[in-house]
Amino acid sequence: MDPELLLDDDELDELDAFLRSDAIGDDAMDLSMVDGFLTALAVGPTNLPPALWLPEVWRQGVSWTSEKLAERMRSLVLRHANTLLLYLREEPEDFEPLLWEREDEGRQLPVIGEWCSGFVRGMALDEAGWQALLDDEENAGLLDIILLHGTEEGARELESDPTLDDEVEAHAASLGPSVLQLMAWWLPQRKRASTLRREAPKVGRNDDCPCGSGKKFKKCCGAERALH
Repeated sequence: MDPELLLDDDELDELDAFLRSDAIGDDAMDLSMVDGFLTALAVGPTNLPPALWLPEVWRQGVSWTSEKLAERMRSLVLRHANTLLLYLREEPEDFEPLLWEREDEGRQLPVIGEWCSGFVRGMALDEAGWQALLDDEENAGLLDIILLHGTEEGARELESDPTLDDEVEAHAASLGPSVLQLMAWWLPQRKRASTLRREAPKVGRNDDCPCGSGKKFKKCCGAERALH
């Protein structure tokens, strides 16, 4: 793992502070959601380019006060995305989802709803691709915990069955192994796929980059040598 790629604690705090700031709309992701979102992209059926997924982090609700700030935040997200890819490909045993914690009667319990919601948002960018797994009766269960904690339907189930709260630690512990199994399930398809399936027209090199940076695509995501 390249230590210069990995975000240190200060950089994670910097990104987290921006995502919580008034510059971001209410529908933007928090840091744990971003981690889940990028994990879904890293292990899913299709290699999606940053120009497609990066706007989803801020949901176009961002107010950039400067180009320097836009470039900085974009760089932090892209580095974290590539770090996840490298961990999952080269050091899968070290992968851990980035989860919040809450205190409950003196215990620190994991909060997994945000991470799972982010993962589901990542799946939503390629619904047709993920459908193959959802239709596979033998392996669809790999998504059970993620869908339970990351969807509105799952939220209703959690509300109707309070005993599920007692299993949150076990659910959190299962996320890492589930991600590795999902990666293994999709790996053959990712190797076969060389082009992006998309309904939207291709972004021209001289068009404004859809990531919201304000730059031309050729000087922004179109120039990236990201692992995606």
